[in-house]
Amino acid sequence: MSERTLLIALITAIGSMNLTACGGQAARSAQVAHARTGASATGSSTDAGDTSFASGRTQHFRKDASRETFFSTYNNPEEGISLRYPRNYSLEEGDVEEHSFFLKRQEDLDNEQPGATLVATILIPEDGYPNTTFEHGSLQLVVNEGATEQSCRDTSLIGSGTITRRSALFQAIVLWGSEKQSETAGTKIWERAYAGYSRGTCYEFLLTVAAEEASDPDGFNKPADTNKIMRQLEKIVSSTQIFTKSATPTTESSEESADRL
Repeated sequence: MSERTLLIALITAIGSMNLTACGGQAARSAQVAHARTGASATGSSTDAGDTSFASGRTQHFRKDASRETFFSTYNNPEEGISLRYPRNYSLEEGDVEEHSFFLKRQEDLDNEQPGATLVATILIPEDGYPNTTFEHGSLQLVVNEGATEQSCRDTSLIGSGTITRRSALFQAIVLWGSEKQSETAGTKIWERAYAGYSRGTCYEFLLTVAAEEASDPDGFNKPADTNKIMRQLEKIVSSTQIFTKSATPTTESSEESADRL
């Protein structure tokens, strides 16, 4: 082989080696780029997960806030009592303004329970259950500071015709109760009363639900679910907090009331 031929062969070999090296380097660069792209995608996925989790927490917070704004709180430090009720219900303190067959007035209490005071009345709106036979729903809070425990228990009895006696327990306070159902001029009336004694005071809750006995023959008004309506009123009773008079209930007790509701 001549020197010229040997030189050409040597140059060709060196060129092949450089091309191989460049190809390997390009492949490695492509692998690194792919790995970086994958890491970036993984990071994006993680961020998306975090965002979704944060969104979930935000939705939960909004749900709690929405639930909180659905209720109003009635707080009476002078009588040592507070309770929660749906915001769309109306509340009147003291004697009621309207003369209603279904509601007690202060003058009625003066005759029936001397020393008793009508503190507040919570009313379900007349259109609270549209397209039903619903007529009336109310809860009245009565306080008697001169009552004894025995007389407080006796006030829980609803006149003649009582069909059921009830009792409940909350805040280590026994609630004595009774109920009766009656009918007047085609309207069915369901009355339920609870009374509890604490710190020398008798707290009485008067619950009333009324609905027309017969539904609309044309089918526009359905029979009202009086059981459901009464349960709504009882939830208000169960939210009650009794505390030392002229003191504000703690935040914890208010939160417990919200949970029960």
